[in-house]
Amino acid sequence: MLDTVDLFNDLSSDEKSEVLSASRTVRFQPDQVIYTPDDLCDSLCIVLKGRLRIAKVLPSGREQTINYIEKNQIFGEALAFAGRKCASHVFAEEDSEVLSIPKKALLYAFKNKRFLFSYLKSISEKTLNLSYIIELLSLSTVKKKLASYLLELSLEKGSNSFELPHTKKTLANLFGSTREAVSRNFSELRKDGIIFMPDRNSVEIKSSKQLEKILFD
Repeated sequence: MLDTVDLFNDLSSDEKSEVLSASRTVRFQPDQVIYTPDDLCDSLCIVLKGRLRIAKVLPSGREQTINYIEKNQIFGEALAFAGRKCASHVFAEEDSEVLSIPKKALLYAFKNKRFLFSYLKSISEKTLNLSYIIELLSLSTVKKKLASYLLELSLEKGSNSFELPHTKKTLANLFGSTREAVSRNFSELRKDGIIFMPDRNSVEIKSSKQLEKILFD
């Protein structure tokens, strides 16, 4: 069960068995709430099946999606030891199973120094990603958000040509916009010759300077 999660690669079979013996698996139905801001998050969670959505629920009832958690991904690394309530809502997007690993099991696993290093690295990467999402949401228009997103992907992939890891619907949720607005801005970037899309899931940036101009104007 832990063999498919990179974070636990440095644990021995006996150490993994010890962690699993102290953990529990919980099943959720689509749209079921897993955590609310009133819940204390004191466990590390692994998505064994399905997909989860992290979102802020505004006073109006509207949801602002912050991130998605896919199968074999983890969440709650920092909150497990913070002694604080969950900052956002966590929903099941579809039929999902989540493995909940309590703090005491993690403390046992930390005796393995390589695992402890991997755990701290995971927290650092998540913190950097959250900072980027906050920066993205602070941009004033969908076009600026899209320009920032494409430039960041280009840096991450080390190339001006790459596959889009998110659907337009997912991007709309991340941008706090609509699918139609995201599609329209993709079309405008193509029409202006700033990007080329050989198919719906691939992008080639033709002019990084133009994307930067959109971002900083």
